[in-house]
Amino acid sequence: MHTERLSIEPLSVDHAASLFVALDDERVGRYIGGPDVDSVEGVAARIERVDTGPGPGHDEQWLNWAVLLEGTVIGRVEATLRSVGCGTRMAEIAYIFGPRWWGHGYATEATLWMIAHLRLAHGTQQSWATVDPANMASIGLLLRLGFDPTQPPDFGLGSFDAGDLVFVRHHSGRDESNALVQE
Repeated sequence: MHTERLSIEPLSVDHAASLFVALDDERVGRYIGGPDVDSVEGVAARIERVDTGPGPGHDEQWLNWAVLLEGTVIGRVEATLRSVGCGTRMAEIAYIFGPRWWGHGYATEATLWMIAHLRLAHGTQQSWATVDPANMASIGLLLRLGFDPTQPPDFGLGSFDAGDLVFVRHHSGRDESNALVQE
């Protein structure tokens, strides 16, 4: 799967070492409660855990992708899909990139791809995201992608921490197909 500048692959343990290299920077954990990764083994264990999906009795699907620039892993994007009533399918999204690649639009490009993919391939009608209020770069990314600030939904969000800002993007009527260069 490709965008204009990026390759996007289902996240696998094969990405662990290169994802560790991309995210091994104290700035990565600034707004998420600490480092995202602490070792290659830790990254591999996290990938194995998300690859198994939610436990029994959970009506959700976990999707995770590695984002590559010219063959180098630069970050990841992820979504948790759920049905929230009245036939509404939603995605709770997240993204994390290494600081070396901040400020170049890669997170915007990969996240836009993910939103389009989720709508077209999985039938999502809404995407939700939570952000630490001090993370101005992430807030800017969500606003550029057409997310609106809102209150936490009644159905709850798995990534919500007290004090987080909540954003939603409704997909109906949007043409996101340009984000999908090649599936």
